[in-house]
Amino acid sequence: MKAKRSLGQNFFINNNLGEYIVEKVKTSNTKSVIEIGPGLGFFTQRLINVFENVTVIEKDSELANNLRLQFPNISVINEDFLNFDLNQIMEIPSTYFGSLPYNVSKPIVKKIVESKSFTNPAYFIIQKEVAEKYIYKKPYSTLSLTTHIYSNCKKILDISPDSFKPKPHVNSTLISFIPKEINIQNIPLLKDLITLSFRHPRKNLLNNLKGTKFQNGSQLYKTYRPSDLSLDQYIEILKYSL
Repeated sequence: MKAKRSLGQNFFINNNLGEYIVEKVKTSNTKSVIEIGPGLGFFTQRLINVFENVTVIEKDSELANNLRLQFPNISVINEDFLNFDLNQIMEIPSTYFGSLPYNVSKPIVKKIVESKSFTNPAYFIIQKEVAEKYIYKKPYSTLSLTTHIYSNCKKILDISPDSFKPKPHVNSTLISFIPKEINIQNIPLLKDLITLSFRHPRKNLLNNLKGTKFQNGSQLYKTYRPSDLSLDQYIEILKYSL
């Protein structure tokens, strides 16, 4: 079946690496897995051997129908994951996994890590450049800071374009998101603070927050650039601003 560019489809074809990736996903120690964007079922074929319950969510109707024929014992949901109600799959603790379309990977990851269903590690293959921005280290990014509110991210391995068909023009990365206990108050305000702080990444914090409700708090680190500050420091600014 030919990949559809409109859906950002690049099908995984590297058998040996596929086995290795599924072994990594298996370490989550759950009995159920939810695969997002299974495509032709490359990973699905391997996931059914290590998980008791497999649910796949596939936007492409043609692919979804083929998956039902190919894997009659799994649950196939033909829907755009971004429109899917996660409350429907919260009853059974599950591991999220997927080789995600590059153009929608960030909203998919955001939806998962911020949901109540995110109680176990999640593993995704995404564009390498985007994966690097999730890693919580200096220089920090909006993506690394806001995601670190909910999870610890770990880069597992890089993947060359040769592992896909058609070959993408970029490298990919397998990355994990491990849920963490959240003891942060005022998360919406904290996210607003981080977003406003990065309005002009090269400017210092005071310039970015001048005229906002966070201006007083920014005095703590007024000469710093937004990428210099850790999540704990942004939390400190927020407390000082309230």
